[in-house]
Amino acid sequence: MNIKIQGTIDIFCDNQSAINIAHNAIQNDRTKHIEIDRHFIKKKLDAGIIRIPYVSSESQVVDVLTKRLAAKGFEVLISKLGMIDIHSPA
Repeated sequence: MNIKIQGTIDIFCDNQSAINIAHNAIQNDRTKHIEIDRHFIKKKLDAGIIRIPYVSSESQVVDVLTKRLAAKGFEVLISKLGMIDIHSPA
């Protein structure tokens, strides 16, 4: 896309194990299937291009686009995205 980005990019993650694997240079049998991806991410972390901060599952806004949620959680997340229901009476 040839976009110049200045500063660090935050990739929010609700999986602490995934964050630890990304930061940990040690490989074990449980992570060998993600070896190439892990090395790519580790290089970007070390270079300061990305950060992987933890965010709780309840605050993970992208879940509204990827998971089935209870009505209350769905409403909270779409409001955080600034989305409105165009079909509900005003």
